Amino acid sequence: MMDLQESLKESVAHNSNIYVEESDIEAIVHNIFSSKFPQKMVVERITPHLLQGKILLEIEVSMPPDTLIRDAMKVAEAAEKEILKAASNIFQVSLHLRLGRPLP
Repeated sequence: MMDLQESLKESVAHNSNIYVEESDIEAIVHNIFSSKFPQKMVVERITPHLLQGKILLEIEVSMPPDTLIRDAMKVAEAAEKEILKAASNIFQVSLHLRLGRPLP
């Protein structure tokens, strides 16, 4: 018979979200963008903010200049959801969209 602590450990182990170190966040974000949104967005800058053990991410991205704003918003929303699923300690993702060429 499992005690409560073992049961909690098992439930955490089955959680698809994983706790990530702040240093790994940039790699996770770049991986998500390159694998799921390779032609749609270029990551310009990632700024993590640590608040009471949770991470708020500000991500600046550029998109092709011919992208419609409504399409850009849909892609950004999908990207935010993917990032939130990737790590349990990321509690908010804020994408800042810029249409046009990537910054030099």
